[in-house]
Amino acid sequence: MTAPPGNEPLQVAALGAAAFVIVPTKTDKGGREGLLGVAKRLDTVLDVNPDLDLLGVVVTATTSSATNVQRVAREAIAEAFGTHDVLFSGTVRYAEATAQAAREKGVLVHELEQQVKAGPKWYDVLNGTAQGVANQPRSAGNVAEDLHQITQELVARLLKAEERNAS
Repeated sequence: MTAPPGNEPLQVAALGAAAFVIVPTKTDKGGREGLLGVAKRLDTVLDVNPDLDLLGVVVTATTSSATNVQRVAREAIAEAFGTHDVLFSGTVRYAEATAQAAREKGVLVHELEQQVKAGPKWYDVLNGTAQGVANQPRSAGNVAEDLHQITQELVARLLKAEERNAS
């Protein structure tokens, strides 16, 4: 279940019913402030759902070259939660063309990546031996790779949490 930012009643209801939570956040001040709001809601829901487990925070909508911005955001997040362990090691970069193409085509990013790979090569289009396909962003592979890395880390964190709960 997902709950959008700014809809506190929906967030509280989702947290009350959830077993695990993953919080995506942006690197900007607004994203970090929103994250603190979510953290407060986590604390208030623990009375209703004491088994709720925060799997971590994923930094999203960033670029791979924004290392200083990411570092500052990660430090602020770690400080807010009292540990760096809360942070997923990977990030999910934002690529406007990939986001738009995935939504317009109604596909997941990895499906979009497959479409891009299966499409004509740029040099064939340039030579006139193939026709270009509209809305095939080259950034789809990078975003798909980011999501794959986050998914791998998510599965590892889920397994670890399940082991803790089973003990």
